[in-house]
Amino acid sequence: MSTKWNKALISGFIALTISLMTFTTSAETFRNTERYNLENGVSLKGFDPVSYFPEGGSNPQEGSEEFALEYKGVVYNFASQSNQDQFLSNPSRYEPTYGGWCAYAMASGAQVDIRPQFFSINGNRLHFFVSSRAKRNFDREVEDHENRADQFWKQISGEEPRN
Repeated sequence: MSTKWNKALISGFIALTISLMTFTTSAETFRNTERYNLENGVSLKGFDPVSYFPEGGSNPQEGSEEFALEYKGVVYNFASQSNQDQFLSNPSRYEPTYGGWCAYAMASGAQVDIRPQFFSINGNRLHFFVSSRAKRNFDREVEDHENRADQFWKQISGEEPRN
């Protein structure tokens, strides 16, 4: 009788553990992708997010559908398999802030499209802008603009801002 009891207890524990793991995974992957700046589901107008960082060459490049990856409902194109692998090693480092919208506009409570060649990296935060003027204005008071943009992004998307 005790063997049956032990098996039942172990089976119940395993089922509970799997249920909790599934719940945690679902909660972590929630994204309100309707609030993201996507073209046909693709972020950054198809540019490779890793290419903006030193390990990706510090030279923004268009990605290829050959190296496309869907991550939490958002598709990213990469210039190479190496860049895709780099992204997978630490997605939160490479994903753009504010769903890929203009960071300066987001600080004012607006969602404005971007041009991928206008960007800045502050720490591990990859910001995009609609114009060089928007980038310059944002860069004058980065901390203040980030704080305001973070608040608005959380309000419209329900997500915590990227760190």
